[in-house]
Amino acid sequence: MKNILKKLALLAIPVAAWLAVFIAFEPNNYFGLKDSAGSSQPVARVRAYQQDPGRSLILGDSRLAHFDMELVAEASGMEWQNLSFGGASLKETLDLAGYVLDSGHPVDTLLVEVSFYTLNEHYNTDRFSQLEETLENPLAYCLNLEYNVNALTVLMDTIRGTPDTIESGDWAASDYLADDGTVLPLHRKLYDYPATITPRCENWTLNGEQFARLRTLAAACKARGVRLAVVLPPMAQNVRTEVCDVFGITGAMENEVLPALRAWSAEDGFTLLDYEWGGSCITDDDTQFFDGFHLDERYGLPDWTVQLFSDLSAN
Repeated sequence: MKNILKKLALLAIPVAAWLAVFIAFEPNNYFGLKDSAGSSQPVARVRAYQQDPGRSLILGDSRLAHFDMELVAEASGMEWQNLSFGGASLKETLDLAGYVLDSGHPVDTLLVEVSFYTLNEHYNTDRFSQLEETLENPLAYCLNLEYNVNALTVLMDTIRGTPDTIESGDWAASDYLADDGTVLPLHRKLYDYPATITPRCENWTLNGEQFARLRTLAAACKARGVRLAVVLPPMAQNVRTEVCDVFGITGAMENEVLPALRAWSAEDGFTLLDYEWGGSCITDDDTQFFDGFHLDERYGLPDWTVQLFSDLSAN
């Protein structure tokens, strides 16, 4: 019996060492041992909400996930908590909104992103039920391969002294060259972006089910005294001309979606801020966009942050 216990103790040593390293370097602050998470993954954002629920919340995909929150507070005159995460579909955003409203925590304001891209029936990812299970089960979180890889990456970056990167570029002449040496009118990331999203957009169809859920959310917010703001973030002009105009998305948005949103806004009393089709402070795509959807975090996103949250305060 003693031999068995000794062997078990020896086996426990590497397990304990792995667990200690994992907890120390996992970037999502799942256990609340750090000041903040170093990640914008959904588990990090929702876990932060569980640990310290905010009352004014931002929900959307990666286009809203990287705000400078100090600048947000300065522009709006209030504190916000960002629950946006990369790749969030409209379904996931609405699921998260429902989770927040049903959490029992007080909510004052929800800022919810909508876009032609997330309204697409062919972009309907659904990770929220799995996310809830992970949040409720620490063991499942610790044994998840993706999160272990994330922790290992953070560990290696720490050892190497790898600096954090942001979506920003001081573009050089080489960034304006095609593979054949042709000089491009836009930097390569922006120039190539329409082709990147074309496979998902070429058969664009409005996701009627999720669009209707947005109206349901508006009614729920109105009934609970929660202010709802719906924002359509800016897109680069080449996305509109080479994707939206080509595949009939422009017509669908202008003739069907936007009129419905305006009518719902008037009837249900939510704020509608359209920078996708109505224009924004972004006037130089080549400088202010990192790619066709994501604003440059140094040269574009701060400008739009001020515009968005100033407009929100003014409304």
